[in-house]
Amino acid sequence: MSTCLKIGNRLLSADQLISALVQYKLLEPLVGQVLLDDIIRDVSISQQELFQALVGNADVAMPDNFEEFVQQWCQHKGITSDYFNAVLLRGLRVDKFKHLQFAHQVESEFLRSKSDLDQVEFSLIQLTDLPLAQELYFQLRDDGAEFAQLAQRYSLGNERQTGGWIGPLPMSSLPIEIATLFRNEHVGAIYGPVPVAETFWIVRLEKLTSARLTEATRTNLINQLYDRWLQTQVRSLFATPGTIAVQPEPNTSRDEALIDG
Repeated sequence: MSTCLKIGNRLLSADQLISALVQYKLLEPLVGQVLLDDIIRDVSISQQELFQALVGNADVAMPDNFEEFVQQWCQHKGITSDYFNAVLLRGLRVDKFKHLQFAHQVESEFLRSKSDLDQVEFSLIQLTDLPLAQELYFQLRDDGAEFAQLAQRYSLGNERQTGGWIGPLPMSSLPIEIATLFRNEHVGAIYGPVPVAETFWIVRLEKLTSARLTEATRTNLINQLYDRWLQTQVRSLFATPGTIAVQPEPNTSRDEALIDG
């Protein structure tokens, strides 16, 4: 009897699941996780590491009967031991692999990408009318017009609700045209009109905060290094002919009979 996946009122067969993975662009993430299973097979989690991950407090003494503790923890969380091993424990092994593989690269990656991690706050007016954008720019630069008032009156984006104020945001999230201007660090300088996509931006740099290598930043960089590495592994596999294919499932009982015979 074949097995299918029920989602709401839909029943998906094996062939339909494969089609859905491709259609919804989920095949590459799945391939990445399958590859990862082989890679983390030798990554072990000690009882101490597991205990600290579960209780979140390094000062709590480990129980004498650790297996019983884990069973009770699963019961308290309403999960099965199979789910614990397949999902939670696997997640801890993935996290440990990330740190073992990429933690030593964090400092160099931080220095390489520091300018993109800097936090910026700025004022913005977005327009599609170039002559109007030029006129507002000269009012701001030469006539001392209030940026917030002009933004509330003329800007086309949501920033009009905040008087044009945007941020703080990482520099990397800005259009390259704007980020390039802000890297000069001239706080208070007004730039524009700058073509961005189909609009013209008038901007004023309000504040630039240099990035620091905090624990949160360190974790984000490790995750970025890991994601890039995994994507490279997946692309390499997809580029190798014959490694990923749809084929009939082997007839296990028939194969076993042939071997026994």
